[in-house]
Amino acid sequence: MRFRLLTLAALAQGVIALACAAAVPLATAQAWPTRPITIVMPYAAGGPTDIVARLLAQRMGEAMGQPVVVTNAPGASTMIGAERVARSPADGYTLFVGSVTTFSNNPLMYRKIRYKVEDFTPISMIARTPYTLTVSPNMPVKNFAEFISWAKQRPDKVFNATTGIGATNQLLGQMLNNEAGIKMTDVPYKGSGPALIDVMGGQADLLFDGINTSAQALKSGKVRVLAVTSDKRSAAMPDVPTFAELGYPNMTASFWYGLFAPAGTPPAVVDRLNKEVHAALRSDDIRARLVSDGLTIEPGTPQSLAATIAYDAKVWGPVIKALNIELD
Repeated sequence: MRFRLLTLAALAQGVIALACAAAVPLATAQAWPTRPITIVMPYAAGGPTDIVARLLAQRMGEAMGQPVVVTNAPGASTMIGAERVARSPADGYTLFVGSVTTFSNNPLMYRKIRYKVEDFTPISMIARTPYTLTVSPNMPVKNFAEFISWAKQRPDKVFNATTGIGATNQLLGQMLNNEAGIKMTDVPYKGSGPALIDVMGGQADLLFDGINTSAQALKSGKVRVLAVTSDKRSAAMPDVPTFAELGYPNMTASFWYGLFAPAGTPPAVVDRLNKEVHAALRSDDIRARLVSDGLTIEPGTPQSLAATIAYDAKVWGPVIKALNIELD
């Protein structure tokens, strides 16, 4: 009898221990966050990714009861910000807005890259945006055909503002050089915000820009938009033709961005963040703003975001190889 009582007591203790262990993730999710959260933005302020991140951060902060602050760490084709977050504690208090450039393109191009895809935990996709061929209002062209004719007369003297070597908008410029037989000169910026300012002011000639910022600049008459990289015309600018319509189907592409945490972040925290991203993107005001700007809202699972990274590496890999891009 004594043996049986001891056995039952041991079994009871085991059940309690298992129950406590199972409750740990729940308790972690309920207790977190207890202090402000930082989202590292690898582009300069004012660009399309930065604008969306700030809308998202404000709504998530309101829902979680802690400030969510966006801090800009631009440069080196997003690698400065990425490396900073890769080395941060995996506690959910330092997050990263990553993109196709960060996770699909950079590892294919840079020999001395100081972070790995495996250094991050995907949380959720946020949105996709096509690119627009956005040109300075000072440029003496009214449409795409006139632009190509004008550029052919000025080899190396058409200045293409980019967000860095290997960024998707830089790759699109190189593709257009090859496809249209022109020769533009790339001018790297720390983000599309300052790049767009220089295009509007005439210091640079053009920019492959995210549609949400170019749409606003187009409405105010500060730029001209000659083509869009989506597979069909955007409701945000229905009068602008796609590259496919213009005879350049290879110039169909989109730029995605999602939220990431350092690898090893507790699953309960990742799950909480995923739910908060989804909730923020379901809110009527944010959704209406992003859709009107031409973005496609695509919140999903961490697994689907990881699959997108792998897929885009296969898509852009041949392009990078064909352009012979290999960087230190």
